[in-house]
Amino acid sequence: MKDIEKVMPNQPFGERLKMEKYILVILFLIQQRWSYIINKEFAKDNITTKQWLLLVILGNAFDHDPSMQEMAEAMSTTHQNVKQLASRLQDSGFLKIERDPDNKRILRLKFTEQCYKYWRKRDEEDIESITNLFNVLDDEEVISLFGIMNKLEKLSQIQYDNSKIN
Repeated sequence: MKDIEKVMPNQPFGERLKMEKYILVILFLIQQRWSYIINKEFAKDNITTKQWLLLVILGNAFDHDPSMQEMAEAMSTTHQNVKQLASRLQDSGFLKIERDPDNKRILRLKFTEQCYKYWRKRDEEDIESITNLFNVLDDEEVISLFGIMNKLEKLSQIQYDNSKIN
């Protein structure tokens, strides 16, 4: 903190910056802890947190069978990472990777019937798991946090896109 004030003495640093630093660290710690919880939850089904995230995004962010590149952009990762995750999910029977009929260079991701059955079977368990992650918050706090996270996600997407340009 004092180093920043030496480099930029005319800037209004103080309590807000301390809180922003704390929030940043806590977001990473929560992500680490929740990754551990999710990994443990899905270990019996041989699904990792990253594979789970791919399945959640595939099921919620698209109204079509996305290409590997579309999924990579949605996950803020590389095409190669998505291909590796999707290949493992395909080996487990959760996804199909198929060539686009109009452009054979494009690989598309599709849920399998096994995947749909799996998620239907997990519905109650997932509701309980998610509820447990947020049970210390009342309804107003959840609504507020939802709005804050939405703003941070939009800002982070803009910053991420800009960093890829530079």
